[in-house]
Amino acid sequence: MYDDAMTGVDTYLIKKSTKARMTYTAELIPEQNREGEIAWRLTPKQDHLVCFLGGSLMLGATRTGALVQTVSVPPSDKELSEAGKRDWKNGAELIKTCMATHDTATGLSPEIVHFRIPSDGMDDTVYMPTDWYIKGARPGEAPPYDARYMLRPETVESLFIAYRLTGDQLYRDHGWKVFQAIEKHCRIASGGYATIVNVDEVPPKHEDKMETFLMVRVLFSYGVT
Repeated sequence: MYDDAMTGVDTYLIKKSTKARMTYTAELIPEQNREGEIAWRLTPKQDHLVCFLGGSLMLGATRTGALVQTVSVPPSDKELSEAGKRDWKNGAELIKTCMATHDTATGLSPEIVHFRIPSDGMDDTVYMPTDWYIKGARPGEAPPYDARYMLRPETVESLFIAYRLTGDQLYRDHGWKVFQAIEKHCRIASGGYATIVNVDEVPPKHEDKMETFLMVRVLFSYGVT
């Protein structure tokens, strides 16, 4: 079942951005036509929630995709099946993309990003993005829901897994940058942490809410809790 699901993800959902060829997972949306039949529309949209998939794919590659009982750190090509090598590469590339979406004023990733496609008609827009963008975000205007960072753990978890599977200091460095950004922009002086409503605004505005997964998943990954 896992192998079939990951093959489906690779075949239908894994896409590349137009300029930098960033790997992302598109969203498959069901739509009902006038005859009542269900059709499927592919949208170049990736939620922050999807960023757990990078680490999961790499982990899966060393388990269901392994040709040996115990793989090396990092695994060599001869230790992985063709599907394992595919999933390892997709996972590493997805993590790279998720880290690229942290290239914001706060160093934190937005809740949802969209990616450029040739048919999007955005080439002549004033604020033309190159590869990814926050839909509806305009300088000087109220930020859309997509622009918020709500203390999500998915990228941090993937970085944790990737470091354990590779020993590559790059993943620890990325994780440390995210932690520093959370401490700088989300920590509240009177105690706790809060969602910021716009990752591209400094100093940020906070929403009076702290998600429980901050403690059990984000800070846990750093060994803070």
